[in-house]
Amino acid sequence: MANLYDYPKIYDERFTETAHEAYKNHYRRMFAGRDIKTVLDCSFGTGCLTFPLAELGYQVSGSDLSGPMLKEAGRKALERGLNIPLRQCDFRELTQHFSPGFDCVMSTGSALGHVCHNDIRRTLCEMDALIRPGGYLYYDSRNWEKEQKEKSRFKWTKPFLRPDGVRIHCVQVWDYCEDGAIVISISQGYERDGNIIYTSDFEEKLIPFPIALARATLKGLGYAEPVIKPCPWFEDKPVEETGWYCFMAQKPGHSLP
Repeated sequence: MANLYDYPKIYDERFTETAHEAYKNHYRRMFAGRDIKTVLDCSFGTGCLTFPLAELGYQVSGSDLSGPMLKEAGRKALERGLNIPLRQCDFRELTQHFSPGFDCVMSTGSALGHVCHNDIRRTLCEMDALIRPGGYLYYDSRNWEKEQKEKSRFKWTKPFLRPDGVRIHCVQVWDYCEDGAIVISISQGYERDGNIIYTSDFEEKLIPFPIALARATLKGLGYAEPVIKPCPWFEDKPVEETGWYCFMAQKPGHSLP
């Protein structure tokens, strides 16, 4: 089955201007009062979740494992008039591609769920190595503990109408594997005037991880207790009720004068 990340335009289809503004407001709240100017998103994708930061005036850089996603991100950045350096690399090997000193290193789009638990720890350590003393580590993720508790197999999304009049229908089928992984099959139908004009099918294999894994890893590195909020953050509610959350913690120490 096809890899969604080889089809960035399909990946982007549902990210509307409303979602863009929601994430811009989310970052306003999450970054408020924090000494952050430079940001690296190490799972940049097509930039949907990070362009809002650049538009808010942050100095943003990005990396991602997927060449097609980064190519589309570069095109969109140029279209938006944004200067964002982009680099293709694995987030488990960040220190081979970037120098330390970022105010904040991020992983967006629930990307940590694509690697095993040991590699999540490795990635968090790689992110940490690029953050200046007193800086911040941030990631967002599906709430895997909630998903594993509910074990909902079929997930239907609300039909989405594109500007060209094509209506997109989407269903996800979640298979919970014995090894703890989750395989998500994604099927989309594209309808015009009551007729399905084409379909697309993709598959993702993801590895759920508990929030405690990230908390323990960063505690071992000396980080302060994290702030955990819904993502995007519209209102406060217990993390166990949140389908998607963000996690932000401050690195120990202070910047040099």
